[in-house]
Amino acid sequence: MEISEESRFFFNSWMAGVEPNADRLLSLLKDVDVGQATDPRLDRALDFVSPGEDRNLFSFDNRGNYDREILRRLFDDLPRDFSGRAGSSRTEAHQHYVALLRRRSFFERRDSGWKSMLPYRSADRMLSIVSGQELPGELLREVLDGINRGEGLSNPRILRGSLALQVREVENGSIRTYRLFSAERFSLSLQDDAARARFVEQVPSGLLLRYNGNHQNDAELLINLDVFEMLQRLNAGYRPSVEEEQGYYLSLAVFKNVLGSAPYQDVLLTTTGHDFFRIERQSDGRLEMSRAMLEVG
Repeated sequence: MEISEESRFFFNSWMAGVEPNADRLLSLLKDVDVGQATDPRLDRALDFVSPGEDRNLFSFDNRGNYDREILRRLFDDLPRDFSGRAGSSRTEAHQHYVALLRRRSFFERRDSGWKSMLPYRSADRMLSIVSGQELPGELLREVLDGINRGEGLSNPRILRGSLALQVREVENGSIRTYRLFSAERFSLSLQDDAARARFVEQVPSGLLLRYNGNHQNDAELLINLDVFEMLQRLNAGYRPSVEEEQGYYLSLAVFKNVLGSAPYQDVLLTTTGHDFFRIERQSDGRLEMSRAMLEVG
């Protein structure tokens, strides 16, 4: 396989360049490739400005300009014809070029903005949690709020920290049905699978969300970095793509199935995500509907 010139530079060679390879570790490193992350403002600047002397990057004495020459040549060769419909080849060329400059900027920029270029923006906080700098119990409400937002509730604070799971999603349906689970039954702790390996350096691998269902419907959800990142983005107002939703809900599937298997006598109905109505089944079989008085916690 022919290796491109730009793949030999250090900002690409740390993961064996941009070409596929059979090394498992190097393949895993590609999962944290800053070149595949997105930042519209930065990406636009990189795509439309020639890669000359960037004052935001470190300068090194006696350093050659060969990398800048290659990047400038790639910049000059980018298709700039914006008439008509954009083709896949033009899109791929621009994405490849921006990815190269993102990696270079990540390793050489002067300020602390390199942290915001990481694909996992919550990685620093997750590290502080698993290292004991932040107590996991203090994040319980934040985690439950993120799951609630993923269930379509734009203001989960009205649930006072409780968890609401949508019973089923009906295509083109105007009414959403939820089951409510009390926050008092949930706990959040560190998940440390290697705690018994006394002679091996290790850190906890994530967080463990537990639901106490009186031993009948106990459920556990492992919150690794991927799930934690998605919950943080949901709390920040992010709307995931279809592919991201599929991966996120796959992690929640077993957890939701266990919780959903518990018997229940009431459900919450809403059309807006703000106003709720409760339907309860009485002991004599009657169904009663009332306005749910949920308050901001």
